[in-house]
Amino acid sequence: MEEAPFFREIEHGSDLAIEVFAPSRLELFARALEAMGRLMVAPEGIDPIETRTVAVGPGTDQEMLHDLLAAALNLFLIDEFVWTTAGVTEKNHGLEAYFTGERLRVCRHWLLSEIKAVTYHQLSIAQREGQWLARIVFDI
Repeated sequence: MEEAPFFREIEHGSDLAIEVFAPSRLELFARALEAMGRLMVAPEGIDPIETRTVAVGPGTDQEMLHDLLAAALNLFLIDEFVWTTAGVTEKNHGLEAYFTGERLRVCRHWLLSEIKAVTYHQLSIAQREGQWLARIVFDI
């Protein structure tokens, strides 16, 4: 059975924008991290052999989402780490995210989009009718 989509790309000029959907707040953060990973690298061929974690301090949901995404982007750009799954837990009034994947191997992994930065432009999180929704814009 095919997995239901949990994010979609939306039109946004020269930037890359997405909407992410989830049944809970923490799942929304995790799905946003997974969506960004899938925008950068095709998930096929990524082996879940290593786990990395990042933590962000307390803040608004928008600030913490931005900071988690920026930290994940640094995992990719600096540590050359690619992931297939992500999870998020609350910790010390902030959030901690964990990523399962491996080091980037350009001979095996298919690079898709180059994300340069996570922006605050139109960054939003809302809860409507039991569903959580985030809108995120990336500078490409």
